[in-house]
Amino acid sequence: MDVSNLQGGEAANLSGLAGDTGNTDLGQDEFLKLLVAQLQNQDPVNPQDGAEFAAQLAQFNSVEQLINVNDGLENLSDQQSSMSEGVTNTLAATLAGKEVTAHANELTIDEDVSEVPIQYKLDQAMDGGELVISNEDGDVVRSMDLGSVQAGDHEITWDGLDNQANHVEPGTYSVEIQPEGDQDVTPITLLKGEAESVRYTGSGVELMVNGISIPLADVEEIGKES
Repeated sequence: MDVSNLQGGEAANLSGLAGDTGNTDLGQDEFLKLLVAQLQNQDPVNPQDGAEFAAQLAQFNSVEQLINVNDGLENLSDQQSSMSEGVTNTLAATLAGKEVTAHANELTIDEDVSEVPIQYKLDQAMDGGELVISNEDGDVVRSMDLGSVQAGDHEITWDGLDNQANHVEPGTYSVEIQPEGDQDVTPITLLKGEAESVRYTGSGVELMVNGISIPLADVEEIGKES
């Protein structure tokens, strides 16, 4: 918009509206103020050209419509996020007591447990590999040869013993499938068990399964109540 016809002080004040906010683009309010000021200060003997004035009004109308559309999209996005969160929380509340299968690389073992089933799946066949179990300090306590394994879902049982045939201490252990060599295989370890409880945290909904906290997004399958 041409502000050359405005009086010096007023033109400077209005032209600085955008700069005062750290934004070089005129907003809706600033545009309207400049438009009104231009009308009030135009030269009576050389009034604003009608075509140019109409173009400025059209520009203002377009800006206003875009602002309204943007506000509407933001409100819609907020509503969708609230609805999605509500549905997720409602669904999570029904999972307690049900059997779930989730992506997880941890398991817990108790003193009186002698067998621990470990589930995993492969995106393609693996020509040799091993299951590595480590304690909370990162030390390997047991390595189990898997041999050649076809693609798909699999289960192996850990007897709770370390590599020296001693029963490991109760606690939480990490599980990893390590293919031999440079095979292009992506193993995924799974945890299967009853969803003992549901927790609502700042980072999302979590299920407690076999003593392990599992984000709801990592749940792969939901079965019937145990």
